[in-house]
Amino acid sequence: MAERAQKATLMAAAGRNGSLQTVAEVIGEEAIPVVQYLKGKRNISEFKIAESIRAEVNSVRKMLYAMQTNNLVSYYRKKDRQKGWYISYWTLNDPGFGHLAVATKKHKLQQLKERLHKEEVNHGLFYICSGLCVRLEFDRAADISFKCPECGSTLLHQDNSKTIEQLRQKIGELESEKSKPGQR
Repeated sequence: MAERAQKATLMAAAGRNGSLQTVAEVIGEEAIPVVQYLKGKRNISEFKIAESIRAEVNSVRKMLYAMQTNNLVSYYRKKDRQKGWYISYWTLNDPGFGHLAVATKKHKLQQLKERLHKEEVNHGLFYICSGLCVRLEFDRAADISFKCPECGSTLLHQDNSKTIEQLRQKIGELESEKSKPGQR
């Protein structure tokens, strides 16, 4: 129960904080404690991070490598003289958060515009299963004789005007936020 409350608190913080929200979307919510721990610190070992956030070293490494792939952290490796192992030391890459937030918004915007185009081109030509199994364009629905391929029920005509309006609204919201970089 305490873990659930902590997760809710972290996600509430992420909701207020654009970059943390972006990290949660791209890497996963479990990466938020890593970001919060590294904030303001430099060259911290993955073992110290794992110990501090009470997580397994392998899962922390996985998150750190995903963050590194998205240019959110940088690291250097140093060989432990006693054990002979390499240990990675991690630092947040602050500019990477802004770049990731912008790239994520651009990607979402592009996907929404493509979906809006498809909805507009096929306006009034969608059919949906009464059990919400599938939603198909007219040509595909006609090919299967207007029967749901999942459950066999008759496909019903769907007016997609509301969907088009919702997509336009989401696009407008993203475009108005486009110039605002996320803050960590």
